[in-house]
Amino acid sequence: MDDQPPPEFRIHQTAQENLSHDNPPQRSFDEEMKEDVTKDCPGWNNPDVKKTYVIPPTFPDIPVNRDNKGERTEKYFYDILTEFGEKTKQPMIVVHSCEFKELVQCFEKGTNFAKSYWLKGEHDFVIIHRTCGVIFFQVKAALKTAGAYTKAVQQINKDQDSLTAAMKHLSLKKDREKIEEEMRKYPGFAVMPNCSRQLAGNRTGCFKEDCKTADAFDKWWKANIVRRGNPEFSQKMYELMVIRFAAPLMTSCLQSVVLDNTYKRLIKLTKDQLSIMTRDCPKQYIMGPAGSGKTWLLMEKANQLARIKSNERILIMCFNRPLSKYLAKEFHRFPNVSVKTFVSLLLGIHGGMTYESFKRLGENEKKKLVSDCVTKLKSMPRVANSKYKYEHVFVDEGQDMFGIWIDLVDLLHMDSDDDRRYKWVFFDNNQNVQIMGPKKNITSMILNNAKEMNRIVRNTLNIFECSKKYLSPTLGAEIGHGVTGRQVKWVDSMSGCTLSQCLQQGTEIVRKEVSDLQRDRVTMSNIVVLTCDTKVSEKVCQDLSEGSPCIQTQDAEEAIESPNHAAITVDSIRRFKGLERQVVILLDPPFNDQLNMELNYVGMSRCFCLLIIVTSKEKRKVYEEFTFEC
Repeated sequence: MDDQPPPEFRIHQTAQENLSHDNPPQRSFDEEMKEDVTKDCPGWNNPDVKKTYVIPPTFPDIPVNRDNKGERTEKYFYDILTEFGEKTKQPMIVVHSCEFKELVQCFEKGTNFAKSYWLKGEHDFVIIHRTCGVIFFQVKAALKTAGAYTKAVQQINKDQDSLTAAMKHLSLKKDREKIEEEMRKYPGFAVMPNCSRQLAGNRTGCFKEDCKTADAFDKWWKANIVRRGNPEFSQKMYELMVIRFAAPLMTSCLQSVVLDNTYKRLIKLTKDQLSIMTRDCPKQYIMGPAGSGKTWLLMEKANQLARIKSNERILIMCFNRPLSKYLAKEFHRFPNVSVKTFVSLLLGIHGGMTYESFKRLGENEKKKLVSDCVTKLKSMPRVANSKYKYEHVFVDEGQDMFGIWIDLVDLLHMDSDDDRRYKWVFFDNNQNVQIMGPKKNITSMILNNAKEMNRIVRNTLNIFECSKKYLSPTLGAEIGHGVTGRQVKWVDSMSGCTLSQCLQQGTEIVRKEVSDLQRDRVTMSNIVVLTCDTKVSEKVCQDLSEGSPCIQTQDAEEAIESPNHAAITVDSIRRFKGLERQVVILLDPPFNDQLNMELNYVGMSRCFCLLIIVTSKEKRKVYEEFTFEC
């Protein structure tokens, strides 16, 4: 094909005056398509860029109320291709679910008579690889081969026939035989992730063992694709194939755009699904896993009351200090709303004890402190204890309270039979990670009377499926939408022998991941790095600020009280509980620590859109083999 497209492919009329500010316009349709692809996939046509682009950048929504075995199998292979491409830096564009409709002419043997018909179908996956050419994959969910395999092969034949027909339409008659010869170089494969190679016999394809992991697929790829590499696959042909398959489906592959779109959808879904619950009964206990929208519901109801009952006092109590700072900031315009941590409330009622003194108390002493506060409130004259009374009380993180805390909440609540006065207590026993009191502080009375919120609306499907193995099956938690979001990214290259070496390696991995996100225009304040404890997070902050490139950091409280939008947040999982970010980077989570398994669940569930897990291969294997024991 010539460098310049033939005249019939030039655009002479568009909705705007012209495409190139020349008169008449001189840019071809192909040039316009290439520019559009470049906007959404920067660097795609640079031979020196070794990067995989996946279109669409997130797997399409999976409806929650229907049999979706086929869609989930396609999603499984989509995830494998994504991880494989990123891990091995394949220079390719992966296109999922591309429909085609081509007019095919078939000449009857020995005549010049041509029959025409429309060839229609859908490419499950098309890979346009810079060196290996075009590769088709048809995915089947069947457990056995036979019929499913035959259908996949038939569809691959249609895939190849449609491409041949399309190329013929773009070529001169004398080149059509060459086109057929060229198209025969591009392979197609049936993919059956649920069918073992043993059952497949000697059939050619990609089976269960071949796509069990990205590493297994890499091995299959080297045996079946690389050796078929076509050295004649030119830059021009590569660009033409991208225009053919990718351009019509193009949406931005920039992380910033993808994450923002996912975040907006989750926020809207939360409001759509939970708004009706704000009209619920005045007094209730509400139990739900992370991502079910407990804090959102609390804030929404408290906000309603603060506006319509401005003369009534509202208490919002939580356990985590950064969460209390966030809630206080959200309600700063309402003078009738008080936000306090459980501990600050205890110290205020008790009097005469500092926070440092409290931290030195033992478990039983902390329980006694709660009992002393309850006794003190009961013994106070009505006028004296009125400053501790609230018409409406909302409690978040109830599982972290200790002692007879529920008696304290009842005393703080100014109940009345004549008016609707709210007392809502939210809790999640899977998030009991506080270390300043005993665990399992939800009584059987509360559990038996609790209303369940078991539909996850604040995490994507990918994040929920990653974190749910740390959820008790008895909760019956399920995803409440079909938003798949970005695939969870595992960076399992940590290998240091000592804690110091591991931390140093992990910090440098974090630096690279943050730099990549920055290049993809992700706002730095939308990123949080979570560690197992505060000492580690402080060391990570120091190392990130001293190395190259320098990464600005802030802890959770600084990010709330005096946010720096050019800085990422770095803090411990415990301190960040109750808060959320678009991007969460978990640095060396305790997959092998039986005493702190809940930290893994809490850390993963802090994420809206993109979860990056930095760990070692050994610890990743521990995660994969973990099973929750009730």
